[in-house]
Amino acid sequence: MTENPELTEPGNKREPASQLTRTERPGRLTGPDRRSQVLRTAIAQFARTGFRGTTTLMLARAAGVSERILYAHFASKESLFREAVEHNIRTRLELLEARTVYAGNESATAAVQRVAEATVTVCVAGAGNSMLTTWALLENPEYAAELYRNEIGSVEIVWNREFTERFPDSRSRRVLSVHLVPYAVRACLAYGFWLATLRHDAKSTAALAHGFAAGIAAGIAQAASALLSENNAGMCRTVWLTK
Repeated sequence: MTENPELTEPGNKREPASQLTRTERPGRLTGPDRRSQVLRTAIAQFARTGFRGTTTLMLARAAGVSERILYAHFASKESLFREAVEHNIRTRLELLEARTVYAGNESATAAVQRVAEATVTVCVAGAGNSMLTTWALLENPEYAAELYRNEIGSVEIVWNREFTERFPDSRSRRVLSVHLVPYAVRACLAYGFWLATLRHDAKSTAALAHGFAAGIAAGIAQAASALLSENNAGMCRTVWLTK
């Protein structure tokens, strides 16, 4: 039997052509479509087994292509992994943007709870599942740490935008943005990443995220009240001392 030349990548075992043909048939795409297919399946595979636990043969089989085609689109397993991680983070941020669109008639506390809940739930959502980013942080922290810091910054922007719409008082908004948003964002992301690590899906996360977000919203409301009262007292003291 003549072997498929696409199987003769160095360092990998050759397999019967008939076996690979069965694998490739469902995904015979060309150009950008095939590249997108490889990236999409790589995101799911890396999320399951990480970088070190995933071989190029596993990636090729998951995408329904040969290793030669995989290498035609991505220079190395590492370059594919990095693109998969960056796509994973972008997807999560896009989902968060979509889920935090201004909802209209709701209280400030309800708005904070909605944004907090969305921040948690996007971490277990499909292509945005944060397990892939967790693998990157564990296996290549020098590369992934900066990406994660940037993600935190982007999520803070979403939260601050919500506060801008909900708190017209610039002083209140400044107190919230400086003293509360950074901690709330980190808490929500940490909880969402933890749920993803435990392999929760959207259904099993829903009630957990709702309860966690309610606690975040209540905590922010209490802390904001205390901070604003303290600031008001400070302003009164300043006015008295300048008389």
